[in-house]
Amino acid sequence: MKKLYFLIFCISFHSCSTKQQKTTDNFKTDKQLSTVVNNEFIKIILNQDTITTQVFKKDVNYIFHCKNGKRIYRKKKFKLLPITDSIGLQKAQLIVDYNKELKSNNLIGLSSKIINVNQKKFLFQEEIGKRLIESNLKREGIIVKINYEDSISIATLKGGYLSTEYTIAILDYLKNNMLNDLVFNRTQIESHRSITKKYFKNARPNYFYLNPITNQLEVIVEDLKANKEKILQIEKISLEQKMAKFDPVKKYLNYFTLADSNKLFLKNKNSIIREKIIIPENFLVQLSEGQSINFIETGSIFSYSPFEINGTKEKLVRIYSSDSSGQGLHLIQGNGTSKVNYLEFINQSSFLDSNKNNRRILPSAFTVYGGKVSINNSIFKNLSSEDAVNLFRCKYDFFDSKIENTFSDALDADFSTGKINNSYFINCGNDGVDISGGFLSLTNCYFNNILDKAISAGEESVLNASNCRIENSDMGLISKDLSIADSKNNIFSNCEIAYCAFQKKGEFGPGNITVENDSLIDCSIAHLIETKSKLIINEDSIRVFQDNVIDYLYGKKYGKATVK
Repeated sequence: MKKLYFLIFCISFHSCSTKQQKTTDNFKTDKQLSTVVNNEFIKIILNQDTITTQVFKKDVNYIFHCKNGKRIYRKKKFKLLPITDSIGLQKAQLIVDYNKELKSNNLIGLSSKIINVNQKKFLFQEEIGKRLIESNLKREGIIVKINYEDSISIATLKGGYLSTEYTIAILDYLKNNMLNDLVFNRTQIESHRSITKKYFKNARPNYFYLNPITNQLEVIVEDLKANKEKILQIEKISLEQKMAKFDPVKKYLNYFTLADSNKLFLKNKNSIIREKIIIPENFLVQLSEGQSINFIETGSIFSYSPFEINGTKEKLVRIYSSDSSGQGLHLIQGNGTSKVNYLEFINQSSFLDSNKNNRRILPSAFTVYGGKVSINNSIFKNLSSEDAVNLFRCKYDFFDSKIENTFSDALDADFSTGKINNSYFINCGNDGVDISGGFLSLTNCYFNNILDKAISAGEESVLNASNCRIENSDMGLISKDLSIADSKNNIFSNCEIAYCAFQKKGEFGPGNITVENDSLIDCSIAHLIETKSKLIINEDSIRVFQDNVIDYLYGKKYGKATVK
């Protein structure tokens, strides 16, 4: 069955992209680029669409900013680099192949392609910024730019704050190849270097991205041709030389005891944690039935090792905050597997590391990043975070569990594949279940009093929802931004809008919903479907459309504005 889900997921993504994103590798401009002056407005004609752009010249390159919400190859900002001869064409193809290989290895790669503009060849490359990070399936974070002009200098884009320890670590890496293992992920760095040297022996980083979940820096390489002459000064020092190693403070041993070489157990049945604890990787943390952790005075746990929470029906494991200041449990587990059984998780908020200039902020109270997680027979309640539970780039099961009384979203799954069955989502301040860039099988679930979207699929997601009941909620099932949602045997009762499909983000496209044997009871509006989106009910296509659906949502007329 898992293989079948994966096959459906892949076929759906391919079909969606093929149908919605009919692009060619050619476009025209209303003015020859060679005659364009800096900061000039010109028009691009692509697929019978005319797009206004603002053009900036930098050396021989052209930087484009699309206007009026339009995109070129799904990018708002991009650069065109002229290709003037066969050698230039070979280098451009290397850049395209290089970025594809980076992306396929979960490293940050730029969207690059060789295109024809007015019958002349250019290398198309997206600009560095927020959208680049999102397109690489990562959460928005600080981007650091490296300037090599005279001596190496560092600056953050958009005024983000970078603490001294990160600045020192970057300079040590660039000048001396010294690698601080807390600031950098050694595996990622070595993989990036290996791939880079395969294509460009003399390449060096132009930017670093500070991942807000792992709190580690990741490399971004751009403008490879321009860097070539200056790289040799740094690359003389080999990676194999001794690298700096950071040994984190072992505060966790105040609360956990080590057994069997790699297992950590709570020292006390009832623990009070009033500080931020970091558990390093290569452990397995086990909590047993009847044990509890009370986070007070903004206490929390960040673990780079997986957890096994082994409560029972009679004796739950409790993670709570008696003063409601606790900042939760966050598992940054790489390829690890966590198991959560009979957990009561209550009175927590989002994570904020205020002791280090607020450089780490997470929107969730309970986070799983990477690997696999199974959550069973658990309760998440009274959570004041933006997301109660955030599952990021992982495979997950969420069975026989409940999320109740949340300030904002209940369960948010980003770039993940999972199943949710026989679970409850009650009194949610924003969305019930929200997935982005992933696959979800949602069955036999109950939603009640959801103030925005009960079930939401976005950013090319595939959603199968069946045998669910959605009551007293503002919106029922939503598909946006090239997502495909199937709804079967669901009941929508006393909802403002049952179905909604639209485009939210300019780099994506419309949404699609297919309905079979659903029931609508006392819903004010059956459907709100944007032009170009699709809703099929029992094999009949709905042909009533509304332009600019987003203008009615997010608290403007329906639903609720996102609060961060």
